Amino acid sequence: MALSGELCGILAVGAEKERKAHDLYAEAAEKTHHPLGKKMFARLAQEETNHEQLLASWAAEGACPVQVIFPPVDKEFLARELAKAKAAGKPNSSDLEAIELGQQMERKSIEFYNGCAARTPDQASKDLFLRLRGEEDKHLAILSDLYEYMANPNVWETRQGRAHFDS
Repeated sequence: MALSGELCGILAVGAEKERKAHDLYAEAAEKTHHPLGKKMFARLAQEETNHEQLLASWAAEGACPVQVIFPPVDKEFLARELAKAKAAGKPNSSDLEAIELGQQMERKSIEFYNGCAARTPDQASKDLFLRLRGEEDKHLAILSDLYEYMANPNVWETRQGRAHFDS
């Protein structure tokens, strides 16, 4: 199957986004102090590598044209966010800041894959992008839950246990 220039571009950008997400999560796993945070960031790093491999294998199945069309995406997101943290005088992000950065990255990935699915004409490609969007949805949910837990474990445990203050 020959892939269009636009689809090859989407796959290339997607693979790069997954690589950057892996790098972010791998670094966060090293720097995070909380054992649960370390474990979750390591898991997310591995899943992002799996996504990158999925996109690469999809691209390998087709013959990408020489002129690849890259869709407009914010490739400098990670660099800008890290620069903001350094400019604020924080050489190392706290655990919660790392989670917030991960949440932002996942939201952008969800938006990216939704857009890819909407622009892609063939159903197999749509299904691939929707599958990846679903994976990123799960990552965002994990990060949101982890954030709530680390920010206030007592409230999180009460909510998860479905306990009520009036019961």
